[in-house]
Amino acid sequence: MAAPPPLWQHEVASLAREQARIPAAAGQRLNAADGGEEKLSETWRHVKGVARDESKHHDLMDLVRNARREDTYQFPVAGWPSLLRPLSSVMPELPAMVQDKYRTCQTMCFCGVFPEIRRAWASVDNSLYLWRYDQSNDVPVEYCGEEQAICCVGLAKPKPGVFLAAIQHVLVLATTVEIVLLGVCTSPSKGGGSDHYEELSLQPMPLYTLPSDNTIMTCFASSALGRIFMGANDGHVYEIQYAATDSWRQRRCSKVRVTGGIQQLLPGFLVPLFGQPTALDKLVVDDERHILYSLASNSAIQVFDLGATGTAPANKVAELTDFLNEVARLPTGRTVFALGDDKWGTAIKYLAVIPMAESWKVHLMAVTSNGRRAYFSTSNQVRAGSSWGGNRDGRTSIPSHLDPKVTRPNALVAIDARGPLPQPPAAGVRIATDPASRPMDVTAVLYAQGTLVLAEASGPDGKATKLLMAARNHTLPPATVNVNFASGAPGLREMVSDLNSFIPGETAAIGCIPQASVLGPEVHPGGSWGAMQDELVAQMFSGPQQLVVVSTAGVLELERRRPVDVLQALLAVRTVTRTSRPTCSCSATRHAADVAD
Repeated sequence: MAAPPPLWQHEVASLAREQARIPAAAGQRLNAADGGEEKLSETWRHVKGVARDESKHHDLMDLVRNARREDTYQFPVAGWPSLLRPLSSVMPELPAMVQDKYRTCQTMCFCGVFPEIRRAWASVDNSLYLWRYDQSNDVPVEYCGEEQAICCVGLAKPKPGVFLAAIQHVLVLATTVEIVLLGVCTSPSKGGGSDHYEELSLQPMPLYTLPSDNTIMTCFASSALGRIFMGANDGHVYEIQYAATDSWRQRRCSKVRVTGGIQQLLPGFLVPLFGQPTALDKLVVDDERHILYSLASNSAIQVFDLGATGTAPANKVAELTDFLNEVARLPTGRTVFALGDDKWGTAIKYLAVIPMAESWKVHLMAVTSNGRRAYFSTSNQVRAGSSWGGNRDGRTSIPSHLDPKVTRPNALVAIDARGPLPQPPAAGVRIATDPASRPMDVTAVLYAQGTLVLAEASGPDGKATKLLMAARNHTLPPATVNVNFASGAPGLREMVSDLNSFIPGETAAIGCIPQASVLGPEVHPGGSWGAMQDELVAQMFSGPQQLVVVSTAGVLELERRRPVDVLQALLAVRTVTRTSRPTCSCSATRHAADVAD
């Protein structure tokens, strides 16, 4: 018999204590020995079975491929609340300390968010600031131990056994001359409390500092195993290797170039003969398949294999240099991406790893600066039009050619494309804006748990942000419309919604606060279990998805409304309307008003 999780066991103990205080006569009606624990375990098994049955879903590739153009996007019912809800009525500004430093900026400044430690961050010249985005008037933690300007900031989990247990994260700072690792310690307040992120301190680690060798680091990524990767303006990918002590094989902290080939053996004055380098804009790590992706400023994508266990040296296995030509050859790509399109508008802005809970075939999604999407696979056996399909539940085994433990990445193949998000219709307008006729200027993107969030430059001077969201529409009948008979999968239909108001400033980063299912990993292993699951069921197991938007004007927390949250908002509006209605002594009038409701 499967035992209930600890939370449920606590409820059993509480029930037993309550029944122990009941008199004998009443205890006959609520007998602790009346199979209370057995009934709770039976209930637990039932809920577990329901959750697993509802987790059956089709592969994302089949859903995207079977989508009809007219059914791609839908909008909330007119008069219903937006699916994006700000948690505060006023957007908190950046801390005064950061604003004062920004006014005197001389070289460069950046900002972002670290949801793992509940902090937003900003770097101005050689100073770094960290502060709580969920607490007003929080005093930022300032670090100004570097002489040169900070050009890249990242947060990583430390490798086991390298640092003290008090160091939960490693903060990586790259300046124009060196790379520095700092220990990050978070703890509850000194007076006690349940908030484990209340206090934060940065611990300098002088032994973990190394020169950058005249290389400007431009992007950062880390793996769940603690590996640190950085991309540079010279077009190369570097790994920062660190250990507890020095050894005869490697230093305690060193920088290893992953790319370059024969160029690494040539003197510096001969390197320009290979052409002008293209700076890297983004690095992304797939911790499930153990793959590293790099994105260059010219939209070139490289694929690196980290081994079946994620511990092998990074090995470049594929490169896509002409993104537009690759996706334009697809049947859907010829419609979404036309050859000869504006190169700036079709430049890749964002890369997102597709979790295995969503797809075995689709491994990577690219979002362009005008909001179009392209889907890729790292297996050359997955092509557009491949026919393998079927339900993806816990009882279906993954094919060997898609199992990352058996087959490692060997290519980067475009398999499908999806058009940009349309503008939701304004009040009183029944037809939405045609996405093809509305140019977009995407400044920041986030894809998490099946939800796509786009920050679009808006306003008369372009100094404000319009936030758009697209998520799978679970309110439509599941497989009764637009079913492909080969795979049995419906098309991917997404609900598009926007934030009712503009966000001041230019959005620099969007983060998703990690949340776990209340049923725990016993039912839903992994963090993306709800992405393709029926949302009507998933909302019973997890709270609303919470987002953090960092702009040049401040930080805003939002949440994505679940169906039950939409219902609550509608009932709240109805209650206010009925309460504010003038009272009438005429019973016929009151009846007519109730019928109108």
